[in-house]
Amino acid sequence: LTPGCINLAPCWFQQGQEVTDGFFPKVLATLKGKDGPDVIISMQCAAVLASAALWVMHPKLYWASVNMQIQLARWAMSHGLSDMCTRMQFLASVFNCASVICNRQCPIHRDPSSSPKGFDIMTSAGHYCDGLMTLSNLSIRLRYNSGAMVGCSGHIVRHGVTYSGNRIVWAWFMCDSIHNFVGTARPLYATYVDVGWNVSVSA
Repeated sequence: LTPGCINLAPCWFQQGQEVTDGFFPKVLATLKGKDGPDVIISMQCAAVLASAALWVMHPKLYWASVNMQIQLARWAMSHGLSDMCTRMQFLASVFNCASVICNRQCPIHRDPSSSPKGFDIMTSAGHYCDGLMTLSNLSIRLRYNSGAMVGCSGHIVRHGVTYSGNRIVWAWFMCDSIHNFVGTARPLYATYVDVGWNVSVSA
C-alpha cells in the first residue's frame, strides 16, 4: 500500500485562521467537488463504529458533539452554504474530523488541534504484525493488532505506534476551533468509575 495521509472534514478552518476574527470554516479541499458526498457516504460504516465507541466511553462528550453539529448545520444553512450542508447531512460521525493514515510511521507525539477534554478514536486495520501502541506519559503499552480501537485524549496523552506490514488507521477527532466557533459547551474530563463499587446484589 502506498504511504500517505489525508484529512476529511465537512467543516474546517484553514491553518492559521482558527483564532483570527473574520475567518469562517469551509469544506475541506478533500471533500470539495461533486465526489465529496460520495466520499462521506463511503465513510459511514467506520464513522458509526467510532461514534458508538465514544457514546460508551464518554457519553457527555458524544451529546455535546451532536449539539455542536446541529448548531453548525444551522449556521451553514443561514449563510446559504449548500455544499457544507450537503456533506453534513451525510456525515454519520459525531467527530467533526477524520484522518486516514496509510503505512506511515507514527513516532511519539501529541495532537494540539484536538480538544484536550475530548477522546480521539483510533482504529487500525490491515495485514501486519507486531502492532504496539505506546502511551508514553502514562507508561502504558497496548497490543495494536488489526481491528483494535483505542480511545484517549490525543491532546494530552503522548502516543505512537510501531508495526511491521501494511496498515491503515482511521483517526477520528474533534477540532476545538469548531466547538469554539459555534459556542458549544463541552463536558468536563471523563472520570474512571469502578464498576464493582456500583453493583448491588440482593438475595
